[in-house]
Amino acid sequence: MDVMQRRLDADRDTLPATRDYVAQQQRNLGYDESQIALFTDAAGRLVELNEYRGRGIGWTEQDPAGNERFKQLRAYEQQDRAAVVSTLSGVIAYAESTRPDAPAAASGLRDHLARFESIPGQQDELHQARREYGEQITRSTVDAIPYRSNQIVDYARSGGQSYDLYAEYVTDDDYMLPVESEEMEAAQSAVIGARFGTGTCNEHSAYAFTEAMRTMPGTHVTMANVPGEHGMVIIGPPNRPESAHVDTWPLNPTVTSPETYGIDNIQEGFAVVEAVADGRDLRAEAQHHLEPLPERPAPIPPITLQEAAARMRAMDGIAELTHFITRTTDHGDSNSREQGRQYGLTLSREAFTATLANDFHIQSPPGSLSPAASQQRIASAIAAYSPSGVPGRDATYVQGSSAGPQHGRGRGGGVGSPPQPGPSGRRGR
Repeated sequence: MDVMQRRLDADRDTLPATRDYVAQQQRNLGYDESQIALFTDAAGRLVELNEYRGRGIGWTEQDPAGNERFKQLRAYEQQDRAAVVSTLSGVIAYAESTRPDAPAAASGLRDHLARFESIPGQQDELHQARREYGEQITRSTVDAIPYRSNQIVDYARSGGQSYDLYAEYVTDDDYMLPVESEEMEAAQSAVIGARFGTGTCNEHSAYAFTEAMRTMPGTHVTMANVPGEHGMVIIGPPNRPESAHVDTWPLNPTVTSPETYGIDNIQEGFAVVEAVADGRDLRAEAQHHLEPLPERPAPIPPITLQEAAARMRAMDGIAELTHFITRTTDHGDSNSREQGRQYGLTLSREAFTATLANDFHIQSPPGSLSPAASQQRIASAIAAYSPSGVPGRDATYVQGSSAGPQHGRGRGGGVGSPPQPGPSGRRGR
Protein backbone atom coordinates (compact mmCIF):
# COMPACT_ATOMS: atom_id res chain seq x y z
CA MET A 1 0.00 0.00 0.00
CA ASP A 2 2.92 2.36 0.51
CA VAL A 3 3.74 1.98 -3.22
CA MET A 4 0.13 2.86 -4.07
CA GLN A 5 0.34 5.90 -1.81
CA ARG A 6 3.52 7.16 -3.44
CA ARG A 7 2.03 6.83 -6.91
CA LEU A 8 -1.14 8.63 -5.83
CA ASP A 9 0.84 11.43 -4.20
CA ALA A 10 2.97 11.82 -7.33
CA ASP A 11 -0.09 12.01 -9.60
CA ARG A 12 -1.80 14.56 -7.36
CA ASP A 13 1.36 16.65 -7.29
CA THR A 14 1.32 16.99 -11.09
CA LEU A 15 -1.94 18.98 -11.05
CA PRO A 16 -0.21 22.40 -11.07
CA ALA A 17 1.79 21.28 -14.13
CA THR A 18 -1.43 20.05 -15.76
CA ARG A 19 -3.10 23.39 -15.13
CA ASP A 20 -0.22 25.33 -16.67
CA TYR A 21 0.25 22.95 -19.63
CA VAL A 22 -3.42 22.93 -20.60
CA ALA A 23 -3.68 26.71 -20.26
CA GLN A 24 -0.73 27.11 -22.61
CA GLN A 25 -2.28 24.72 -25.12
CA GLN A 26 -5.51 26.71 -24.95
CA ARG A 27 -3.58 29.88 -25.75
CA ASN A 28 -1.80 28.13 -28.65
CA LEU A 29 -5.21 27.16 -30.00
CA GLY A 30 -6.55 30.69 -29.73
CA TYR A 31 -8.85 30.29 -26.75
CA ASP A 32 -10.16 33.47 -25.18
CA GLU A 33 -8.52 34.40 -21.86
CA SER A 34 -11.90 34.31 -20.12
CA GLN A 35 -12.31 30.67 -21.21
CA ILE A 36 -8.81 29.86 -20.02
CA ALA A 37 -9.55 31.51 -16.67
CA LEU A 38 -12.56 29.25 -16.11
CA PHE A 39 -10.28 26.24 -16.40
CA THR A 40 -7.37 27.61 -14.41
CA ASP A 41 -9.69 28.75 -11.61
CA ALA A 42 -11.22 25.27 -11.28
CA ALA A 43 -7.83 23.55 -11.42
CA GLY A 44 -6.37 26.12 -9.03
CA ARG A 45 -9.05 25.39 -6.44
CA LEU A 46 -8.22 21.69 -6.65
CA VAL A 47 -4.53 22.48 -6.19
CA GLU A 48 -5.38 24.61 -3.17
CA LEU A 49 -7.60 21.86 -1.73
CA ASN A 50 -4.79 19.35 -2.09
CA GLU A 51 -2.46 21.70 -0.24
CA TYR A 52 -4.92 22.11 2.63
CA ARG A 53 -5.38 18.35 2.90
CA GLY A 54 -1.63 17.97 3.03
CA ARG A 55 -1.57 19.93 6.29
CA GLY A 56 -2.86 16.85 8.06
CA ILE A 57 -4.54 17.08 11.44
CA GLY A 58 -5.11 19.88 13.91
CA TRP A 59 -4.25 23.01 11.95
CA THR A 60 -7.55 24.89 12.07
CA GLU A 61 -7.10 26.54 15.46
CA GLN A 62 -4.11 28.42 14.05
CA ASP A 63 -5.88 29.25 10.78
CA PRO A 64 -9.66 29.62 11.20
CA ALA A 65 -9.92 31.66 8.00
CA GLY A 66 -8.12 28.88 6.16
CA ASN A 67 -10.58 26.38 7.58
CA GLU A 68 -13.50 28.34 6.13
CA ARG A 69 -11.72 28.44 2.78
CA PHE A 70 -11.08 24.70 3.02
CA LYS A 71 -14.79 24.06 3.56
CA GLN A 72 -15.58 26.11 0.46
CA LEU A 73 -13.03 24.19 -1.59
CA ARG A 74 -14.48 20.87 -0.45
CA ALA A 75 -17.94 22.03 -1.47
CA TYR A 76 -16.68 22.90 -4.97
CA GLU A 77 -14.52 19.79 -5.41
CA GLN A 78 -16.84 17.64 -7.54
CA GLN A 79 -17.89 20.58 -9.67
CA ASP A 80 -14.27 21.59 -10.24
CA ARG A 81 -13.19 18.06 -11.13
CA ALA A 82 -15.98 17.85 -13.70
CA ALA A 83 -14.94 21.22 -15.16
CA VAL A 84 -11.31 20.13 -15.54
CA VAL A 85 -12.29 16.87 -17.25
CA SER A 86 -14.73 18.63 -19.57
CA THR A 87 -12.20 21.29 -20.53
CA LEU A 88 -9.41 18.79 -21.17
CA SER A 89 -11.68 16.64 -23.32
CA GLY A 90 -12.80 19.68 -25.30
CA VAL A 91 -9.25 20.94 -25.86
CA ILE A 92 -8.18 17.48 -27.09
CA ALA A 93 -11.05 17.36 -29.58
CA TYR A 94 -10.40 20.90 -30.78
CA ALA A 95 -6.68 20.27 -31.16
CA GLU A 96 -7.31 17.19 -33.29
CA SER A 97 -9.68 19.10 -35.57
CA THR A 98 -7.62 22.25 -36.10
CA ARG A 99 -3.87 21.64 -35.72
CA PRO A 100 -1.48 19.91 -38.13
CA ASP A 101 0.56 18.66 -35.21
CA ALA A 102 -2.58 17.37 -33.49
CA PRO A 103 -1.34 13.83 -32.73
CA ALA A 104 1.56 15.06 -30.59
CA ALA A 105 -0.41 17.82 -28.87
CA ALA A 106 -3.42 15.61 -28.27
CA SER A 107 -1.24 12.81 -26.92
CA GLY A 108 0.26 15.11 -24.27
CA LEU A 109 -3.17 16.36 -23.29
CA ARG A 110 -4.50 12.79 -23.08
CA ASP A 111 -1.68 11.87 -20.71
CA HIS A 112 -2.66 14.71 -18.40
CA LEU A 113 -6.33 13.77 -18.64
CA ALA A 114 -5.70 10.10 -17.89
CA ARG A 115 -3.56 10.95 -14.89
CA PHE A 116 -6.14 13.38 -13.56
CA GLU A 117 -9.05 11.01 -14.09
CA SER A 118 -7.19 8.17 -12.34
CA ILE A 119 -6.91 9.99 -9.01
CA PRO A 120 -10.41 9.25 -7.59
CA GLY A 121 -10.06 5.58 -8.51
CA GLN A 122 -6.65 5.37 -6.89
CA GLN A 123 -8.01 7.02 -3.76
CA ASP A 124 -10.92 4.60 -3.59
CA GLU A 125 -8.75 1.53 -4.23
CA LEU A 126 -6.34 2.54 -1.50
CA HIS A 127 -9.16 3.38 0.91
CA GLN A 128 -10.81 0.02 0.33
CA ALA A 129 -7.54 -1.83 0.95
CA ARG A 130 -7.02 0.08 4.18
CA ARG A 131 -10.64 -0.37 5.11
CA GLU A 132 -10.30 -4.14 4.96
CA TYR A 133 -7.34 -3.98 7.31
CA GLY A 134 -9.26 -1.52 9.46
CA GLU A 135 -12.16 -3.92 9.79
CA GLN A 136 -9.78 -6.67 10.94
CA ILE A 137 -8.23 -4.24 13.42
CA THR A 138 -11.69 -3.29 14.67
CA ARG A 139 -12.60 -6.93 15.28
CA SER A 140 -9.30 -7.63 17.03
CA THR A 141 -9.68 -4.57 19.25
CA VAL A 142 -13.26 -5.29 20.25
CA ASP A 143 -12.39 -8.93 20.94
CA ALA A 144 -9.49 -7.84 23.16
CA ILE A 145 -11.34 -4.97 24.91
CA PRO A 146 -15.03 -5.87 24.74
CA TYR A 147 -16.26 -3.19 27.16
CA ARG A 148 -16.27 0.58 26.98
CA SER A 149 -16.06 1.72 30.58
CA ASN A 150 -18.12 4.83 29.85
CA GLN A 151 -20.93 3.30 27.77
CA ILE A 152 -24.05 2.57 29.79
CA VAL A 153 -25.00 -0.43 27.63
CA ASP A 154 -21.61 -2.00 28.38
CA TYR A 155 -22.06 -1.20 32.06
CA ALA A 156 -25.34 -3.13 31.97
CA ARG A 157 -24.10 -6.12 30.00
CA SER A 158 -20.99 -6.43 32.18
CA GLY A 159 -22.91 -6.19 35.43
CA GLY A 160 -20.99 -3.03 36.25
CA GLN A 161 -17.54 -4.55 35.69
CA SER A 162 -16.82 -2.32 32.71
CA TYR A 163 -16.59 0.68 35.01
CA ASP A 164 -15.47 -1.06 38.21
CA LEU A 165 -12.45 -2.71 36.59
CA TYR A 166 -11.57 0.51 34.81
CA ALA A 167 -11.69 2.52 38.03
CA GLU A 168 -9.80 -0.08 40.09
CA TYR A 169 -7.15 -1.31 37.64
CA VAL A 170 -7.02 0.50 34.31
CA THR A 171 -6.60 3.93 35.87
CA ASP A 172 -3.79 2.73 38.16
CA ASP A 173 -0.61 4.45 36.99
CA ASP A 174 1.50 2.35 39.32
CA TYR A 175 1.47 -0.52 36.82
CA MET A 176 3.23 1.57 34.20
CA LEU A 177 7.00 1.88 34.26
CA PRO A 178 8.66 4.95 32.71
CA VAL A 179 9.08 4.78 28.94
CA GLU A 180 10.72 7.17 26.51
CA SER A 181 8.37 6.94 23.52
CA GLU A 182 4.71 7.79 22.99
CA GLU A 183 4.40 4.58 20.98
CA MET A 184 5.36 2.52 24.04
CA GLU A 185 3.03 4.53 26.28
CA ALA A 186 0.18 3.71 23.90
CA ALA A 187 1.23 0.05 23.97
CA GLN A 188 1.15 0.05 27.78
CA SER A 189 -2.43 1.39 27.70
CA ALA A 190 -3.36 -1.25 25.13
CA VAL A 191 -1.97 -4.10 27.25
CA ILE A 192 -3.70 -2.90 30.42
CA GLY A 193 -7.03 -2.38 28.63
CA ALA A 194 -6.83 -5.87 27.11
CA ARG A 195 -5.90 -7.48 30.44
CA PHE A 196 -9.05 -6.16 32.10
CA GLY A 197 -11.23 -6.03 28.99
CA THR A 198 -12.35 -2.46 29.47
CA GLY A 199 -11.33 1.13 28.92
CA THR A 200 -12.30 4.45 27.46
CA CYS A 201 -11.55 5.41 23.87
CA ASN A 202 -7.95 5.86 25.00
CA GLU A 203 -7.41 2.16 25.58
CA HIS A 204 -9.44 1.24 22.49
CA SER A 205 -7.51 3.58 20.21
CA ALA A 206 -4.20 2.52 21.77
CA TYR A 207 -4.96 -1.13 21.00
CA ALA A 208 -6.07 -0.32 17.44
CA PHE A 209 -2.89 1.73 16.96
CA THR A 210 -0.66 -1.17 18.05
CA GLU A 211 -2.59 -3.56 15.79
CA ALA A 212 -2.08 -1.27 12.81
CA MET A 213 1.62 -0.91 13.64
CA ARG A 214 1.93 -4.70 13.75
CA THR A 215 -0.13 -5.65 10.70
CA MET A 216 0.40 -2.80 8.20
CA PRO A 217 4.15 -2.25 7.64
CA GLY A 218 4.92 0.85 5.59
CA THR A 219 1.61 2.56 6.40
CA HIS A 220 1.32 5.94 8.12
CA VAL A 221 -0.66 5.38 11.34
CA THR A 222 -1.92 8.10 13.69
CA MET A 223 -3.47 7.78 17.11
CA ALA A 224 -5.44 11.02 17.29
CA ASN A 225 -7.44 12.97 19.83
CA VAL A 226 -10.35 14.90 18.34
CA PRO A 227 -13.18 17.04 19.75
CA GLY A 228 -14.37 16.46 22.22
CA GLU A 229 -11.50 14.68 23.89
CA HIS A 230 -12.09 11.54 21.85
CA GLY A 231 -9.45 9.04 20.74
CA MET A 232 -9.43 7.25 17.40
CA VAL A 233 -6.95 5.94 14.81
CA ILE A 234 -6.23 7.06 11.25
CA ILE A 235 -4.74 4.54 8.80
CA GLY A 236 -3.02 6.49 6.05
CA PRO A 237 -2.25 10.22 5.83
CA PRO A 238 -4.63 12.25 8.02
CA ASN A 239 -7.20 14.31 6.16
CA ARG A 240 -6.84 12.40 2.90
CA PRO A 241 -9.73 10.64 1.13
CA GLU A 242 -7.70 7.42 0.89
CA SER A 243 -7.28 7.10 4.66
CA ALA A 244 -9.41 4.81 6.83
CA HIS A 245 -10.63 5.84 10.27
CA VAL A 246 -10.88 3.23 13.01
CA ASP A 247 -12.96 4.10 16.07
CA THR A 248 -13.93 1.12 18.22
CA TRP A 249 -15.44 3.11 21.10
CA PRO A 250 -18.94 3.38 19.55
CA LEU A 251 -21.31 0.52 20.24
CA ASN A 252 -21.59 -0.09 16.50
CA PRO A 253 -18.05 0.61 15.23
CA THR A 254 -17.60 0.97 11.48
CA VAL A 255 -14.46 1.82 9.53
CA THR A 256 -15.03 5.08 7.68
CA SER A 257 -13.55 7.67 5.38
CA PRO A 258 -12.69 11.21 6.60
CA GLU A 259 -15.87 12.70 5.16
CA THR A 260 -18.06 10.05 6.76
CA TYR A 261 -16.31 10.18 10.10
CA GLY A 262 -16.39 13.96 10.48
CA ILE A 263 -13.48 15.65 8.78
CA ASP A 264 -13.83 18.96 10.61
CA ASN A 265 -13.30 17.18 13.92
CA ILE A 266 -10.13 15.63 12.49
CA GLN A 267 -8.71 19.01 11.56
CA GLU A 268 -9.48 20.42 15.01
CA GLY A 269 -7.77 17.57 16.84
CA PHE A 270 -4.15 16.64 17.31
CA ALA A 271 -1.89 13.62 16.88
CA VAL A 272 -1.17 11.83 20.15
CA VAL A 273 1.37 9.64 18.38
CA GLU A 274 2.02 8.94 14.71
CA ALA A 275 4.50 6.68 12.98
CA VAL A 276 5.13 4.59 9.91
CA ALA A 277 4.20 1.03 10.81
CA ASP A 278 7.19 -1.30 10.90
CA GLY A 279 5.63 -4.65 11.85
CA ARG A 280 6.74 -4.54 15.49
CA ASP A 281 4.54 -6.08 18.17
CA LEU A 282 4.48 -3.10 20.49
CA ARG A 283 2.22 -4.83 23.01
CA ALA A 284 4.71 -7.67 23.41
CA GLU A 285 7.47 -5.11 23.97
CA ALA A 286 5.32 -3.24 26.47
CA GLN A 287 5.11 -6.30 28.72
CA HIS A 288 8.68 -5.51 29.79
CA HIS A 289 7.66 -1.99 30.78
CA LEU A 290 4.83 -2.91 33.13
CA GLU A 291 4.64 -4.14 36.68
CA PRO A 292 3.02 -7.61 36.98
CA LEU A 293 -0.69 -7.23 36.28
CA PRO A 294 -3.38 -9.04 38.27
CA GLU A 295 -5.59 -11.54 36.49
CA ARG A 296 -8.91 -10.26 35.22
CA PRO A 297 -11.72 -11.10 37.67
CA ALA A 298 -14.28 -13.64 36.51
CA PRO A 299 -17.24 -12.21 34.59
CA ILE A 300 -20.46 -11.52 36.47
CA PRO A 301 -24.07 -11.62 35.21
CA PRO A 302 -25.49 -8.66 33.28
CA ILE A 303 -28.03 -6.25 34.71
CA THR A 304 -30.82 -4.22 33.14
CA LEU A 305 -30.35 -0.70 31.86
CA GLN A 306 -32.70 0.53 34.58
CA GLU A 307 -30.60 -1.13 37.26
CA ALA A 308 -27.43 0.24 35.69
CA ALA A 309 -28.85 3.77 35.77
CA ALA A 310 -29.97 3.36 39.37
CA ARG A 311 -26.52 2.17 40.43
CA MET A 312 -24.86 5.06 38.67
CA ARG A 313 -27.08 7.60 40.37
CA ALA A 314 -25.97 6.21 43.70
CA MET A 315 -22.26 6.34 42.82
CA ASP A 316 -20.27 9.49 43.36
CA GLY A 317 -18.12 10.50 40.38
CA ILE A 318 -19.68 8.48 37.57
CA ALA A 319 -22.59 10.57 36.28
CA GLU A 320 -20.48 12.64 33.91
CA LEU A 321 -18.37 9.64 32.91
CA THR A 322 -21.11 7.48 31.43
CA HIS A 323 -22.71 7.99 28.04
CA PHE A 324 -24.93 6.16 25.61
CA ILE A 325 -23.59 6.70 22.11
CA THR A 326 -24.49 4.65 19.07
CA ARG A 327 -26.05 5.85 15.81
CA THR A 328 -26.43 9.62 15.96
CA THR A 329 -26.48 10.74 12.33
CA ASP A 330 -27.66 9.48 8.97
CA HIS A 331 -24.53 10.06 6.89
CA GLY A 332 -24.35 7.66 3.97
CA ASP A 333 -21.04 5.86 3.67
CA SER A 334 -20.13 6.65 0.07
CA ASN A 335 -16.85 4.73 0.32
CA SER A 336 -18.50 1.49 1.31
CA ARG A 337 -18.93 -1.29 -1.22
CA GLU A 338 -22.32 -1.76 0.41
CA GLN A 339 -23.81 1.25 -1.31
CA GLY A 340 -26.48 2.99 0.70
CA ARG A 341 -25.30 1.63 4.05
CA GLN A 342 -25.77 4.20 6.80
CA TYR A 343 -23.04 4.93 9.31
CA GLY A 344 -23.95 6.38 12.68
CA LEU A 345 -21.42 9.15 13.26
CA THR A 346 -20.61 9.06 16.97
CA LEU A 347 -18.38 12.06 17.19
CA SER A 348 -20.77 14.99 17.36
CA ARG A 349 -20.52 17.29 20.36
CA GLU A 350 -24.27 17.06 20.93
CA ALA A 351 -24.04 13.27 21.11
CA PHE A 352 -21.40 13.46 23.81
CA THR A 353 -23.82 15.39 26.04
CA ALA A 354 -26.11 12.35 26.35
CA THR A 355 -25.14 11.44 29.92
CA LEU A 356 -26.66 10.06 33.05
CA ALA A 357 -26.68 13.58 34.44
CA ASN A 358 -29.32 14.67 31.92
CA ASP A 359 -31.16 11.37 31.47
CA PHE A 360 -29.32 10.69 28.20
CA HIS A 361 -30.97 13.54 26.32
CA ILE A 362 -28.98 14.51 23.24
CA GLN A 363 -28.77 18.30 23.25
CA SER A 364 -29.51 19.10 19.63
CA PRO A 365 -28.12 22.29 18.07
CA PRO A 366 -30.34 24.49 15.86
CA GLY A 367 -31.16 22.77 12.60
CA SER A 368 -30.36 19.33 13.95
CA LEU A 369 -32.69 16.74 15.40
CA SER A 370 -35.35 17.93 17.77
CA PRO A 371 -35.06 16.67 21.37
CA ALA A 372 -38.00 14.35 20.77
CA ALA A 373 -36.44 12.96 17.60
CA SER A 374 -33.13 12.53 19.38
CA GLN A 375 -34.78 10.56 22.16
CA GLN A 376 -36.61 8.42 19.62
CA ARG A 377 -33.29 7.67 17.94
CA ILE A 378 -31.82 6.59 21.26
CA ALA A 379 -34.84 4.34 21.91
CA SER A 380 -34.51 2.82 18.43
CA ALA A 381 -30.81 2.27 18.93
CA ILE A 382 -31.44 0.46 22.21
CA ALA A 383 -33.93 -1.83 20.50
CA ALA A 384 -31.53 -2.45 17.63
CA TYR A 385 -28.65 -3.14 19.95
CA SER A 386 -30.27 -6.13 21.68
CA PRO A 387 -28.71 -9.16 19.96
CA SER A 388 -28.44 -11.29 23.09
CA GLY A 389 -29.10 -11.88 26.65
CA VAL A 390 -29.20 -8.57 28.55
CA PRO A 391 -32.57 -8.37 30.31
CA GLY A 392 -34.27 -5.09 29.61
CA ARG A 393 -31.71 -3.80 27.15
CA ASP A 394 -34.51 -2.58 24.94
CA ALA A 395 -36.29 -0.87 27.83
CA THR A 396 -36.69 2.86 28.27
CA TYR A 397 -34.15 4.56 30.49
CA VAL A 398 -35.08 5.52 34.00
CA GLN A 399 -36.25 9.11 33.95
CA GLY A 400 -36.04 11.41 36.92
CA SER A 401 -34.01 14.07 38.61
CA SER A 402 -30.56 14.79 37.27
CA ALA A 403 -27.56 13.50 39.13
CA GLY A 404 -26.03 16.93 38.63
CA PRO A 405 -22.62 17.82 37.29
CA GLN A 406 -19.92 15.54 38.64
CA HIS A 407 -16.47 14.62 37.47
CA GLY A 408 -15.00 11.33 36.44
CA ARG A 409 -12.10 9.89 38.34
CA GLY A 410 -8.97 8.01 37.52
CA ARG A 411 -5.91 8.29 35.39
CA GLY A 412 -6.78 9.03 31.87
CA GLY A 413 -9.83 10.84 30.71
CA GLY A 414 -13.01 9.23 29.64
CA VAL A 415 -16.17 11.01 28.67
CA GLY A 416 -16.82 13.94 30.93
CA SER A 417 -13.55 13.84 32.82
CA PRO A 418 -11.72 17.14 33.33
CA PRO A 419 -9.44 18.00 30.40
CA GLN A 420 -5.77 17.45 31.00
CA PRO A 421 -3.23 19.97 29.69
CA GLY A 422 -1.13 19.05 26.71
CA PRO A 423 -1.27 16.09 24.31
CA SER A 424 -1.36 12.77 26.10
CA GLY A 425 -2.23 9.25 25.10
CA ARG A 426 -3.76 8.70 28.53
CA ARG A 427 -6.98 10.53 28.08
CA GLY A 428 -10.02 10.53 25.86
CA ARG A 429 -13.52 9.31 25.78
